[in-house]
Formats: sequence, structure tokens, C-alpha cells
Amino acid sequence: MEAPLDPLVAAAIHDAKNALMALDTRLAQAAHRATGADFSAARADVARIAGQLAELLTLYRAQGGQLRLAIDDHDLSDFLADLAAELGPPPAGIELAIDRAAAERIGPWAFDAYLLKLALLDALRNALRHARARVTLALDQPPEGGIRFTVSDDGPGFPAETLAGALVPSDGSGTGLGLAFARLIAARHRTPSGRAGRLELANRPGAVLEIWLP
Repeated sequence: MEAPLDPLVAAAIHDAKNALMALDTRLAQAAHRATGADFSAARADVARIAGQLAELLTLYRAQGGQLRLAIDDHDLSDFLADLAAELGPPPAGIELAIDRAAAERIGPWAFDAYLLKLALLDALRNALRHARARVTLALDQPPEGGIRFTVSDDGPGFPAETLAGALVPSDGSGTGLGLAFARLIAARHRTPSGRAGRLELANRPGAVLEIWLP
């Protein structure tokens, strides 16, 4: 039997996330009274850390058997617009391309918008850190059914051990939290017949992360 969720740990993570969001509000207010890139960078750091805390809390709840997805129909165009707004502009010198036309063609789909957004934001932020010049978020419907979100960049690609299944690369370049979270969220999306989503990674030659939803 899985261990129950420790209320103290959950409360601590939740409070830390709320504190970061309060800090982000103050930074936004301060940005109106000052100029410079430091405020934007600080807000990006706050958003990244808050997202990581939310992912950690979700993984912890899943381990304790207390995770419930809020599956509902969402317009994919609106979802991508919200995602882009929360992500913000890419770093200087990096182009970010989001396939909004595919979202318009597909229309609405049933998924947990909050958790999927967290997974895609983490993937996009990671891609933007490692890209040389371009990051792409594509959306399509594979022949076998479902929908597929693909985050790709033109950087050095995933380490070999990550492609082999290791969450934490031996060079210490990441914690593996984002990949563990994305894999969990994809797998928890299931059809009534039991068909589940999945996460797939590849190098072509830059890093390619695919989240498949049934």
C-alpha cells in the first residue's frame, strides 16, 4: 500500500508556492516603476520555481494515491494562447514557434489543462535554455488516434542516459523533475477503454519531447 501524503510536507510546498506567487505580484508592481531586464528575469525565475513546486506536490500526491485529474473539454487554440501568455517572450536571439493553426483545425479536446500546461511550460523553458536559435511547439493528431504535443529545439539534445530512461543525467545538468512529471501526467490521461497517454523523447538532432494524449 502506498504511504499516505504527509500533510506537513504538502502544506510546506503549498505555502512556498503561494509565497513565490506573492513575490511575483510585487515584482510586477515594481516593474511599473522601474526599467531594465532584471525584473523580467526575476519574474521568469519565480514562475519556474513555482512551477517546479507545483510539479513536486503533484508527484507527491500521486505517490500517496491522492492525485485526481480534472479532465474537461478545452479549446486548444485558447489553451495555446494561455500557455504562450504564461511563458512570456523568448530570450533574445531565440525564435519560438507555436503551431496555432493545428489547434484551430483540431478544436476542443478533453484533458487536465492545469497539469498539462505545467508539463509543457517546463518542457518549453528547458528547450529555451538549451536552444541555439529556435524552439518549436507543434500539435498534431497521429494516425493511431489522440493528440500529440511536440516540443523541439536545435540545441545539443538529450543526454544518452536520459534517452535510455534515466531521470537524472550523470553530468548533473538537471533534476529530472520535469520529465517525471510529464510522464506521470501523460500516463494519467486514459480513455474509458484503458488507452493511456505517454511521454516520448528523442534527438533529431536537437531534443524532441512528445506528450501523447489519448
